[in-house]
Amino acid sequence: MFDISKDPKIWERIRNDEAFARHRKEIKEKYDASFKVKPYASTASEVLNFPNDSHKADYFNQLQTSALLSLIYPENDEYYNNLIEVIWQICNEYTWAPLGHYNSYYDRTPADFDPFLIDIFAASLAFSMAEIKNIFKDRFPKLLVDRMTYEIRRHTIEPYLTRKYFWETHNNNWTAVCTGAVGGVLMYEDPEEFKRQLPRLQSSMECYLNSYDDDGMCVEGTAYWGFGFGFFAVYAMLLREFSNGEYDWLKNPKVKAISQFIQKMVLQPNVLAMFSDVNAREGYWIGLTHMLKTVYGDAIEDLPLEQATIVAYCHWAFAVRSTVYYNPDYVSDKLRNCTYSAPVSNYFTKRTNDYGFAFKGGNQWESHNHQDVGSFILARHNKQIFCDFGYIGPGDHPGYQGSRRNEYFQPSSFSHNLPYFNGKGQGGDWLGKARAVYNENDGTVYMDFTHGYDVKNVHTTLQKAERTFTMADDKIGIYDKFTFSEKAVITERFVTTIKPQIKDNIAYIDDVRLICECDATLNVVEQPYISQIPDESGNYNQICYLLDYTLNNDNTEFKATIDFLG
Repeated sequence: MFDISKDPKIWERIRNDEAFARHRKEIKEKYDASFKVKPYASTASEVLNFPNDSHKADYFNQLQTSALLSLIYPENDEYYNNLIEVIWQICNEYTWAPLGHYNSYYDRTPADFDPFLIDIFAASLAFSMAEIKNIFKDRFPKLLVDRMTYEIRRHTIEPYLTRKYFWETHNNNWTAVCTGAVGGVLMYEDPEEFKRQLPRLQSSMECYLNSYDDDGMCVEGTAYWGFGFGFFAVYAMLLREFSNGEYDWLKNPKVKAISQFIQKMVLQPNVLAMFSDVNAREGYWIGLTHMLKTVYGDAIEDLPLEQATIVAYCHWAFAVRSTVYYNPDYVSDKLRNCTYSAPVSNYFTKRTNDYGFAFKGGNQWESHNHQDVGSFILARHNKQIFCDFGYIGPGDHPGYQGSRRNEYFQPSSFSHNLPYFNGKGQGGDWLGKARAVYNENDGTVYMDFTHGYDVKNVHTTLQKAERTFTMADDKIGIYDKFTFSEKAVITERFVTTIKPQIKDNIAYIDDVRLICECDATLNVVEQPYISQIPDESGNYNQICYLLDYTLNNDNTEFKATIDFLG
């Protein structure tokens, strides 16, 4: 990116080539939407009242879209002038960290507020400013370049040099985003200081990689893979170029495995496996996958465009790479059939002509986790049939990221395709992993997921919970077996947003059949939930359907088959 983004021939192609029509359309639409208002400016009352500050999305979007359009259409004064305006306003901002984010993570009050906090948003914004300055410095007025240099240094470089941050030794996306962004800023703004700070930066990136097992699966979910590993990859590519290949994270086998994660989570062209806190509209960053494909070749699958994302909130790093690195030869209209098993992280994915399926193990202490040990997702006809909702929809949700998290429907086990006992769901404190064991010879995936449940405090009579899927190309068998020290009421739950039709204890969901093959009573419950996507009336408060099979006659085994009509 040091030089490639400055090549006018690249931007001429993006301006004229039909292969980039979607890029131009999406960037312009996002530009028009964000510039319905003038470049955003915080008011005194907003700053003093410590808001969530989410409205800063306005200028994140204004920054990236006006910069991209100024590169695609260099003669257009409107785009260029708006870019200058929004940069100047960002320079005027008291803090680059959203105030609510600051308060939540650092337990500060206005009395001890630090305007130069480096969090994921401040770091990402600083990187955006540094990279845009590097690309435009010959076009920008000298005063603007000097102001950007000053503000980037005082908001990012000086705070990094004078203090330590929790994210430097953390084990989730914060480490990669903050470290990658700060490292990128130093490479662009102060190369000599970057060399001095390189051991510290590299140590933090090592911490981030330690959050992954060797199979490369991201237990934080697809959204945080894109955000965290996206910044890791951006940093790794810049570092490789900066050091002329002396430092190359991309040669690390684990990094290659992590690079392949997203292709294992695409269940249908428009459906990603939504484990953990994932947005229902979550896509993969096409610039990230195409950039990685320039490194790893055919190890990175060609994916459909339906789920691809080009521009989104605050991600200039990905938006510009989704434009510059995009290669239409790396796009496929169809997903290839496959079976993926990750025996360390305990994920399993299968794609056939009939369905996409994902199953996960793990534990209750994964970052951004839900109570979903042993849960699965089934997709068909480009939509989820048996669902995972991902992140809760919009609104005020006190304690969602804290102690009250599992009081909400979406992260609780009651919104997942899981059994519950005596009316109580998951919530164990076990740190070990529920193992997903795939037997290629008979097509079965087995898991002991006992300790997804709180066997110490709640399910004290539960001794064992076992789940086996028999995977064929055109149907799926489910067999669950439970052992208790005394009688228990066992209920198997399946979750869908499609109203089921019931006949002879068979549930028809579109053209999918769920056939119960044991003595159980089916009860269908309409459950209100807060969707991430509004309905046709713009309403986020919607209904899903819970199919609860309660086992009869003290039965402790559940058997069912999922097959497909047509």
